[in-house]
Amino acid sequence: MDSQKLHTEFTQKLEQAFGLWEKSTARFGSATYGDVSKELCMSQSQFTKLISGSATDGMYIRANRNIDRLINERLLEARATRIEQELQVASESVKNRNSETGASINRKVVWGVLILIAISMGGVSLWQNIGKEHGSNKSAFSTQHPLDPFFVRDFEEPFDPPYLPESEAQDYCPCSAWEGTWSMESPFQLPLPGSRKPGLYYVAKSADIRMKCSNLHAPYIEKGHALLGYEYLISEIWIDTKQTPLIPKYFNPESMEFTRDFEDLTFANQSGFRRVAVLHAFNVNNFEIYPDSIVRRAEITGRYATDVDETLIRTYEIDLKHILRNVLGNLTKTNCETAPNPYCDPNDLREGESLISFDCLYTIKAENLGLGGGYPYRKEFRFKDQHYSDNLTCRCESQ
Repeated sequence: MDSQKLHTEFTQKLEQAFGLWEKSTARFGSATYGDVSKELCMSQSQFTKLISGSATDGMYIRANRNIDRLINERLLEARATRIEQELQVASESVKNRNSETGASINRKVVWGVLILIAISMGGVSLWQNIGKEHGSNKSAFSTQHPLDPFFVRDFEEPFDPPYLPESEAQDYCPCSAWEGTWSMESPFQLPLPGSRKPGLYYVAKSADIRMKCSNLHAPYIEKGHALLGYEYLISEIWIDTKQTPLIPKYFNPESMEFTRDFEDLTFANQSGFRRVAVLHAFNVNNFEIYPDSIVRRAEITGRYATDVDETLIRTYEIDLKHILRNVLGNLTKTNCETAPNPYCDPNDLREGESLISFDCLYTIKAENLGLGGGYPYRKEFRFKDQHYSDNLTCRCESQ
């Protein structure tokens, strides 16, 4: 699908959700552009690009899915309101009628309740279908970035964003070009200790990262070369109910590499694998930007579990608290190699295209899987929404 079709689909969905597009007054129905962007949790620059037709295909696809979710949520809310109103009317009618008429009404109420249950079941079914793509209602709220209220606000609200003002963009070059929203490019998975037998695994599913320049950089870092990344990470813990030994099927201790069998594992589609819990973590990343390289250091600020399968926890004697606090805590202390910087000229950074990649080695201190050393993995970030994209004067040779 080309960009023009995606843009047309985007505006049509907005009209379906909010009303006719009035370009002259910058509104959809009675909703201003600010109202719309707030409903969709979008930044000012992102919505402007989407509405003008200059966004990437990926941005349009994600935005269209968000609008579909919003429409479905409104449908469910309307159904719930209608059900409540009908029950209230039926209740008042029963109170105001005589016993004979009341008995008749009671029969109608019974039928009404049955109908309402059917409607409710339809709503639950719809919500489950939405949940398959976007997560449950609980997950939909929990997967919002914790710092959204500080980074994303309505255009018309009094708001002091954490990004650099345009007047300081050149002073903090090249860092100013890196500011914006980044995401984890692809999931990665690792074996975990935490039980007396093998079979426990960690899967990093997605990450939403807000990058901003730091003016509190260390003395050895030049101004404009220190970047802070606030990362909201969604991950999962899975158990292999067959508890297959890691070696030799999944890991080669001589080459210190995972085997093809492990790389091909898709736990959700694999017989014998069950999800133990969904994890939510908030990390602070410190990046140092040099002309040829990027250094990343991360620190966890908190992690919690939801959707915990208590039956699996008991059956396989999994100490989830220990895993959260001690085992996964080591993930932010892993040895990550310095990444090459392919954007020595910050003007080369592009939304939807630019990637930075870190090769890491996860060393587990509480190792109980029969292997010393660590496990290799790669963590990549893709640039989604750039805050400042105008020309910057600190070209590569002058850094």
